[in-house]
Amino acid sequence: MRTRISFHGRTDVGRRRELNEDTFYSSDKDGFAVVADGMGGRDFGEVASSLFVSCLNANMKKYFPECMRERSLDDPGGAAFHLVALFDLWFRDINETVYNWGDLDRKYREMGTTVAVLYQQADFVITGHVGDSRIYRFRDGRVALITEDHSFINTQLKAKLITPEEALRSTHKNIITRAVGTRATVKPTIQVKPARPDDIYLLCSDGLSDLVSEESMREILSTRTSLEEATDALVNEANERGGKDNITVVLGKVLPADGAAP
Repeated sequence: MRTRISFHGRTDVGRRRELNEDTFYSSDKDGFAVVADGMGGRDFGEVASSLFVSCLNANMKKYFPECMRERSLDDPGGAAFHLVALFDLWFRDINETVYNWGDLDRKYREMGTTVAVLYQQADFVITGHVGDSRIYRFRDGRVALITEDHSFINTQLKAKLITPEEALRSTHKNIITRAVGTRATVKPTIQVKPARPDDIYLLCSDGLSDLVSEESMREILSTRTSLEEATDALVNEANERGGKDNITVVLGKVLPADGAAP
């Protein structure tokens, strides 16, 4: 079945920060959304996150090949393979752009951003991420994390050096091993995931995922009647739990191509 997607997003400074270094963008028409969580202190993190989002948006609008729209997983031309290569190239090119800002002004040399991107096709989505900005999928009443953090803690977990319980208590939770703009090159993770009507994808910065459990996400997504209500509830939940960082949430609901908006 051919599908489309409808998005709603919100960003909030949280309760402990003076500046919001997160940036997000979504487009129902183009079928994509991006969340970027800037790093670097003062306003430089915001520069990195907004630069990534603006560059990706420009690429989508100017350079996305029209022949690649509304393709299916079983497309004989291998559309999914070509889209993975395209987004991988764009991530790497934008990383170089952000990194090179340090040559324009030394104050930008420490800035960078984590990112999460989702692009919807006829019956699948492309996800791309760097760092610990995340994408979850809500399907059949269950929430599943479909990205894997590029972080020190996750490396320890995979090596079985710590337990999940120890990871939750660790003081190293926010040490990331990859980010856009902090080095001359970056290796994004780009994936293809089958999609079906009623799937809801949740893109977020760690200001949400560090404070709101998957069970709380599930409860909110199960009980709110619109994407706007669910987005607000998720942000409010993070703030109620301390709001220690900027909080950004974008929800995308997959619908039949001729379905009504959520």
